[in-house]
Amino acid sequence: MLFWLVPALDRLLLPLVYLNVHIHEWCHAVMAIATGGAVQHIMVFAQGNGVTPVSGGSLPLVAAAGYLGASAIGGWMQWSSRTEAGSRLTLKVVGTGLAFSLLIWVRGDLVGVLTGILWAAALWFAALKFSGDALVFVAQFIGLQQCINSIQSVLTLYQLTASGETQSDASILANATGTSPIFWAVLWCGISLALVIVSLRRAWSSPSPKPSRR
Repeated sequence: MLFWLVPALDRLLLPLVYLNVHIHEWCHAVMAIATGGAVQHIMVFAQGNGVTPVSGGSLPLVAAAGYLGASAIGGWMQWSSRTEAGSRLTLKVVGTGLAFSLLIWVRGDLVGVLTGILWAAALWFAALKFSGDALVFVAQFIGLQQCINSIQSVLTLYQLTASGETQSDASILANATGTSPIFWAVLWCGISLALVIVSLRRAWSSPSPKPSRR
């Protein structure tokens, strides 16, 4: 947490911001496909933002999938990385998802392409080369940072929406539904926080003792 609070240190965690953006945009793309739409491409930019133009599909679900999906994946990474086997599987799944996204969707911006390649390779490297507590620590650390990043991004969305920003997932959905963008920003903030809190509580809670047999 110290790294995020000190401006000079938060740049050291910029690669984790890019990971969150890749996951965020990947969730948009997957939801578009799942609801019958098509994905044009994904672009992740050096500034730490991204865009995923889609056609068709369910706009409310596609728009919400970025923030809520990124939060859910962060929570899932924490929950599933409590053991060595779970940590290895988690890193492989996320690394494979990034590799698939790179092959199918990620285009254009060099920073986006390179960070996607590096993260996919790094996650698979860690899954194959690390073991024991070191592997669990790496998976838990990345999962926790993904939770933090997802919450920060949705809070940034709220701030931008409150200031009148017109280019965001919340504003796109608001324009399509005739509602207020602040409504969607607040709703997604609440759901994202709930997802992360529930996931972290489950991940860090001690397993219930098994009843003894007599």
